[in-house]
Amino acid sequence: MKIKAILLTIVVILNIFFTFGCSNDREYDEKEVISAAESLIKKSETLNEIYYGHGISYVLDENNANGYYYEADPLSVKSFNISTVDDIKKLTRECFSSSLSNSIINTKLSSVSDEDGNILGYSRYYQKYDVLDETKPECIMVYKEAEVYLTDEVIYDYGSIYVSGVSGEEVFVKITVVVKTDEGKEQTKELEISLIEENLGWRLNSPTYTKYVDRDYYEDLQNK
Repeated sequence: MKIKAILLTIVVILNIFFTFGCSNDREYDEKEVISAAESLIKKSETLNEIYYGHGISYVLDENNANGYYYEADPLSVKSFNISTVDDIKKLTRECFSSSLSNSIINTKLSSVSDEDGNILGYSRYYQKYDVLDETKPECIMVYKEAEVYLTDEVIYDYGSIYVSGVSGEEVFVKITVVVKTDEGKEQTKELEISLIEENLGWRLNSPTYTKYVDRDYYEDLQNK
């Protein structure tokens, strides 16, 4: 009986150990995470438009063009509360994690080439400097042929944010959004977004953009 009791005690202790002792999930303050998520997702709305939406408008003036690159419309630049490409980078790093920021900046603010030097994608924007002073920013140049991925209006319900889980150092939140198309279609969905705490505070560790998904279209494809 004593042996059974000892074995039972060991089993209980091991269960407690594996349930609590082996968990590597971080602790967090729920209110703090929700507050950070709201602030950061709001910032990301601007960045989503700059990088993936219609973005910064340009002035169609061939005299100041450089190939497919045209000078940014000053009014459009001002509407985003920026003035240089460095401002875009700064905003990106204030919003997204280091790894995600690097990925975005390296693919959207610089051209991407393969091993043979063939250009796979052009930088959406680059900084033009004064001819007489290469340290003085003159204007942002906009790639005219950039593909627009996001055309729908996305309305974020910030009152719906809640913490949905934690995995290691990442904390996940969910938020309800309404997606509206130009054709008047609407779709309500719930996005799950990852946050991670870095030296300078909480940062988004996953994208926040979304598009209208025509479920009927995909169901028709699956049925064919």
